[in-house]
Amino acid sequence: MLIRNIELEKQACMHVNWYELFRKNTIKSCIIPVPDDVLAYLRQDMLILPKECSNFTDVSTGEGFQTTHYNAFDDQFDGTDSEGEDGADDDQEQPAFPEFSQSLTDAIQSLGGNAFLKSDWHCPKDAQWITLGQSLCVRDITDVYQLLKASSFCKEDFRERSEVNGSGYHVVLKKWRDIHPGSEFRCFVRNRSLVAISPRHWPSYHEHIARERSDIVNDIVSLFKEKIKETFTLKDYVFDVYRPAKDNVIIMDFSLYGKGHSDSLAFDYDQLDDEAQVATIEEEDDPEFRYLPNDCGVQPIKRNVYGFPQDFCNFFQGAAPSSEGGAAAEEASVEGDSNNLINRLIEQCNLQQLHDLDNQNEQA
Repeated sequence: MLIRNIELEKQACMHVNWYELFRKNTIKSCIIPVPDDVLAYLRQDMLILPKECSNFTDVSTGEGFQTTHYNAFDDQFDGTDSEGEDGADDDQEQPAFPEFSQSLTDAIQSLGGNAFLKSDWHCPKDAQWITLGQSLCVRDITDVYQLLKASSFCKEDFRERSEVNGSGYHVVLKKWRDIHPGSEFRCFVRNRSLVAISPRHWPSYHEHIARERSDIVNDIVSLFKEKIKETFTLKDYVFDVYRPAKDNVIIMDFSLYGKGHSDSLAFDYDQLDDEAQVATIEEEDDPEFRYLPNDCGVQPIKRNVYGFPQDFCNFFQGAAPSSEGGAAAEEASVEGDSNNLINRLIEQCNLQQLHDLDNQNEQA
């Protein structure tokens, strides 16, 4: 059995390393290198915003409204004497990164004033509770710093790395797009063969998926065979796509294949591995596509777990505080809980189909 070089695989999946290869097939992005002083700041636990985050910032948006931020370091809010010793100490502790902050501002403006934020591998989905509207759409540097500082996933990306992965550290800003959750899909590649496709927002039900099943599979297979298969460097990996319309599939991201690296959603990695060993070349044109065929009611969505700090959740559940297990361990734990629902959901849908069929036969 071959031993995986996880560091090399992670390097291949970094946005900065694949973006130029697929620029025409993905969303416009700005990749900003993180200087050493900013990196040290992002690794710190305390949530202190830089001086560039002004006391009051009104940001006009394309949706016709404004967001307002204020800086808690401002004397009129912290209740201290601006000329006293405490005020001087606060001012000394507050960091400043004028060049990096200006690069962020320029990037956001170049992308139309609204952008999606991520680090080299993760988006701060566990920290969106900290922003106005609980959104990952950033409109100014205050949004960026708040999300990066509050996210355990992004902080994991900013930790020290081995010398094998020498691509540096980056903040990635993508042009914001309102994406229908039923138009995102996760694709699993084993031995350079596309073996499975799952809705990205599993286990949500979307009526159009069953109706457009063949077109969805054909469009994704075409993109894979024409653009990705012979271009991406890895043999085993996962990639996410967005399909806004027929014959139009956009690459969203690449990630590592396997447990503890990428959520398997509607599948189980052990099953995918077993099926990949007996797959034929012809089957690459028809990967297994799992989706909910019927509306089974409201189902738990694992991303909702990130709607509140984990320590708060542990407190109310009577669990011990979260340890420094890292983002991968935390995501793997959520994946395990969710995957236990898959068979029950599919069984429930099948039973519902049988029940509906029996009713039709009785009426006939």
